[in-house]
Amino acid sequence: MKKLIISVFVMALSLYAVAQESFIGYSPYSQFGIGQIESFGDQNTMAMGGIGVAIRDAGYNNLLNPASVTARETQAFMLNFGLKQSNTIYSADINGSTAKTAKNLFDINHVVASFPIYKHSAFRLGVMPYSSTGYLFRYRDESDIVLSELGDVQYIRAGQGGLSQAFAGAGVTLFERLSLGADAILVFGTNTRNSAALFNTNSYSRTIARDWKSVSRGFTGKLGMQYEQPLGDLSLIVGSTYKLGSTIKSDYSDLAYATGGNYTDTTINVSMEKSINLPQEISVGFTLGKKDSWKIGYDYTMQDWTGSVFDPTPGINVAYGNSQSHNIGFEYIPNKYDVRYFLRTITYRVGAYHKNQYLIIDGHQISTSGITFGFSIPVYNRQTSVSLAVDLGRTQVPNHVNENFVKFTFGLNLYDVWFQKVLYN
Repeated sequence: MKKLIISVFVMALSLYAVAQESFIGYSPYSQFGIGQIESFGDQNTMAMGGIGVAIRDAGYNNLLNPASVTARETQAFMLNFGLKQSNTIYSADINGSTAKTAKNLFDINHVVASFPIYKHSAFRLGVMPYSSTGYLFRYRDESDIVLSELGDVQYIRAGQGGLSQAFAGAGVTLFERLSLGADAILVFGTNTRNSAALFNTNSYSRTIARDWKSVSRGFTGKLGMQYEQPLGDLSLIVGSTYKLGSTIKSDYSDLAYATGGNYTDTTINVSMEKSINLPQEISVGFTLGKKDSWKIGYDYTMQDWTGSVFDPTPGINVAYGNSQSHNIGFEYIPNKYDVRYFLRTITYRVGAYHKNQYLIIDGHQISTSGITFGFSIPVYNRQTSVSLAVDLGRTQVPNHVNENFVKFTFGLNLYDVWFQKVLYN
């Protein structure tokens, strides 16, 4: 099992690096700001509506609160690896009719490993997406005057890339009930955007284009707390996290050029360093449950983007506001230790969420709502498992493009006991 865990961890990190070269997200709204902020968490918390601030589970790595890393067996090593597949239908009302298109994507969602340091303390490290940029617009001007004067004219706007966050952190449990944790986080990634006008006639073709590229990197941190209070055979857990505000540096380039026939004329070629301010983030939550049986919980997260400044988008009124999310989830295990009926050992999860995102388009804040469900199937031992989370949701902005999506997150959680001495009689 040890060799398997190490092999999967190395392979997963390699695949994650390769996956960032393709689309990791796709949305017309990802052209603004830092792109579309991704949903954080593993397949288990995602199936519960995205809650996790107050979840302590010895069976898997909870990505949402660094204090949760101490919820484990003393000598347990855990690896969590997740894949995400999304299917989205985009629709908009144009001149009284509804226009639709669709996009399907496949990507690595997260890789995280954790292991004990000493009694009541543990260490974790991993990587997961922070934001994504992915869009492509094409428009062909078919007006009579353009066709007669310029010929076939096509306009293209596209963007691709995103930001990832690699983290390393540790946690400790004090006085049996209070757990504290902290993550050091490296935010990094590349975003490319381009705009082009293509002119084609019977006698010549010409392209006028502009390309923007930013390579970003910077550090931030996250603090976490969880407190567990026994209530008879039940347990109440309250938790909170605080993510520090930070400044991310970007190597920025701006290139404008025109091509036609055998020539290329560069009109702008600028390189500079820019900065992106990521605001602080505060999350609070609670769970109430019975060990190895059930739990129910709620999370609230807030992040104030009102002071953020990004490059303007000509022709579109974009502002940045206070993002908030409300998440609720439920988990149930009929009988974790049943040896006769396998279905009773499966963990079932369900949840719901509502988010007001940080983008405000023409005075309307983007909102996303959805329901989630999923399950975990134990394999090998009762802690190693394969899991699935399903997210059915809708992103909407009045008088703009709406997105209806189905997302599947498949995860593998490997669990093994390391550093254990073998005793002989």
